[in-house]
Amino acid sequence: MQLIKRNRTVLSFSGAAMLLSVIQLIANLLVIRWISPEQLGIWNTIIVIKSYALFLNFGVTNGLNRELPFLLGRNHKRIAKRIAESALFVSLAAAVLAIVTLTISSVMTETSQMRWSLQTLGVVCALSFINMYYGTTFRTNQAFLLFAKINIVLTGVELVTLFLPGMYGYEGFLIRIASIEIIKLTLFLLLQPFPVLPKFSRFGFLFLISTGIPLFLSTYLSAITDTLKRVILKGASSFEMVGLFSPALAVYSLNNLLPRTLGQYIFPKLNYGLGAGRSYKEMWSKSVKFSLVNAVLMTPIVVIGWFAIPPAINTFFPEYVVGSRAAQIALLAGLFAPFGMLMNFFNSLKNWRWIYGLVGVKFLLFLVLQMTFVRLMPPIVGIAYGVLFAEFVFSVVIFCAGSLLVRRMKMSAA
Repeated sequence: MQLIKRNRTVLSFSGAAMLLSVIQLIANLLVIRWISPEQLGIWNTIIVIKSYALFLNFGVTNGLNRELPFLLGRNHKRIAKRIAESALFVSLAAAVLAIVTLTISSVMTETSQMRWSLQTLGVVCALSFINMYYGTTFRTNQAFLLFAKINIVLTGVELVTLFLPGMYGYEGFLIRIASIEIIKLTLFLLLQPFPVLPKFSRFGFLFLISTGIPLFLSTYLSAITDTLKRVILKGASSFEMVGLFSPALAVYSLNNLLPRTLGQYIFPKLNYGLGAGRSYKEMWSKSVKFSLVNAVLMTPIVVIGWFAIPPAINTFFPEYVVGSRAAQIALLAGLFAPFGMLMNFFNSLKNWRWIYGLVGVKFLLFLVLQMTFVRLMPPIVGIAYGVLFAEFVFSVVIFCAGSLLVRRMKMSAA
């Protein structure tokens, strides 16, 4: 009982976030039944633009994610407020630019379906910029408990809005995606733990980008790495094949469920600990333990899922049976994906040389291995094998890198 009380915040936050993610995964699988592979392939392809649109934020949100908990830990609330005001201003400006650019681009498309898709994407990108800012301000224990409540409400929204694609097909699918982002923003505005008004200041902006741009570029390259599977598969096949890859994409979302959830909690805690003067060895040990526990928890899911995926797809999603093998292989990658959380340790230290080295190695691993396997076997299976081997090799690389860095810092301190 005492263990639960001591870990109430992380259990509440991670539990609510995982519940939301599981419902999102189930909802995505249901959507597959109502949307044709070609239509879903259009969205899965253009959603890549969202990753590239992150450039419009100048890394300000990334900087806030690192510096806000650090400053609050040091009790520098005045400076924390100034950088938050600047971050909100830049996020709003990026939102306006994103929606205007994609709306103009949609006018130049040849089909109405692509036009609606790009216009929806413009709304989603704009709202995502603002939601990313507000999500970054939930950094204290009390704020994480508020965030848990928001995720519970969003879980209900995910379920309630399922009637839209069910009744109206692809158009309803687009409306649903935009509606969820709007409701999320509304909840953030109602429960924001660190309320400020948008106000640009030279100090706040420069303070944020000094950390934010390096972090943003590394995060951006990681996001680009995650889009490679779609881009390479499209280059080797067609929109329809990208759509048929949707079950595997859903599995990759499952793989990242717990690492992403714990990462949102761990990163600010590492930054707070750094400000409080805790040892690097302690921070690294905690990061490794979280990754190992995550990998152990994934093991029974992988075993059960390996046997359950083929009959499940054949029964409920027969149009996607071609992608069942790829979904199985994607599940195996979940055993190694948790070690990607170890990047939080390097990001907290702001050790740019190590960060960029690791991100660069990850990008090259995923690019080379996916392009290699996609040529050796059917593209949809080759992509999955490329991701699997890339995840395995990178997990070994990042563990060795972190252990070496901690050892060097310990020797330097001595």
